[in-house]
Amino acid sequence: MQLSILVISRTPSLLSAMLASLQQACSLPSREVEVLCSWNGSQADEAAISNRSGYELLIAQRVPYHFAANMNGLADKATGTHLLLINDDVVLDPGSLDAALHCLQQHGQAGIVGARLRHGDGSLAHAGILFDSRNSPYHALEGLIPADSSWAMDSDRPVPAVTGAVMLLLRSTFQQLRFQESYNQCGEDVELCLDLRQQLNLQVWLCAQASGLHESESTRKQQERRDDVSADLARMRARYRRFLDNASAQQLQIDLASSQREAEALRELHQVSDLKTELSEAQQRTTALQLNRLRLEQEVEQLRAEQRQQRSTSQELESLRRELERLSHSWIPPRLRR
Repeated sequence: MQLSILVISRTPSLLSAMLASLQQACSLPSREVEVLCSWNGSQADEAAISNRSGYELLIAQRVPYHFAANMNGLADKATGTHLLLINDDVVLDPGSLDAALHCLQQHGQAGIVGARLRHGDGSLAHAGILFDSRNSPYHALEGLIPADSSWAMDSDRPVPAVTGAVMLLLRSTFQQLRFQESYNQCGEDVELCLDLRQQLNLQVWLCAQASGLHESESTRKQQERRDDVSADLARMRARYRRFLDNASAQQLQIDLASSQREAEALRELHQVSDLKTELSEAQQRTTALQLNRLRLEQEVEQLRAEQRQQRSTSQELESLRRELERLSHSWIPPRLRR
């Protein structure tokens, strides 16, 4: 079997939509693909799952939610040579999985391939994970540009890390590393990428043609402890510091190039923002001039109306004057009348 798709879910509507998207996202024959689900929802909801993927769906385990532990358990049960780790709140675009498989096979140094994801409003959700000056991971340009912009649609490229929402790799590679289960809410995907780069000397690639819609955090718990988030963040920062301390020049170049590429995009966005500001100000000035012109035209029209009224009044007065003259000339004093 060529591919095992691993997904964690408790929501039948999300899982059903993800499954339906596989039909056009992947062209592999049904015998080459299995879908393994770690279900942590109710039995009633499980019965509502609709599988229109064209591939067999197996509820491989029913355990409480923990992303890293659930995925590790599914990987142990998988039989495919490749693993696709995917969130149930992702809807893949046509041809996306084929593109990701091609990317992994084409680039010999690629150990993990991630996807370009978008939010519901069309803005960019994920096109690689970078690290800031405090060593905290973040999604490059998230929400700042359209997901189909030239920056996001550029050719496949190595990046520091990718999100576990869509992650393709060999099963043998995953089993050498596995997710660190000490994370409570997030971060295991970032550490997996850093482990791959440092321990196996492989690269993490972003495949621009592997894309989809991601309604973020739909599979996360509704109530989350903030100290768990802080602990996860502290661990990710420490892990990246260790990576930097031992990274090769080539590995550092990937991180530097990714940050430079984002900086150039941000500069272009700033320039566009300045142009938009100038355009807005010019439009405001134009609007003010148009309103002033309209006011002047109204005043001119009012003056013309007053002038017409004055001419009309003058004509009436002249007519009355002439009538008075006529009457005065035709008037005969009573004593002269016969």
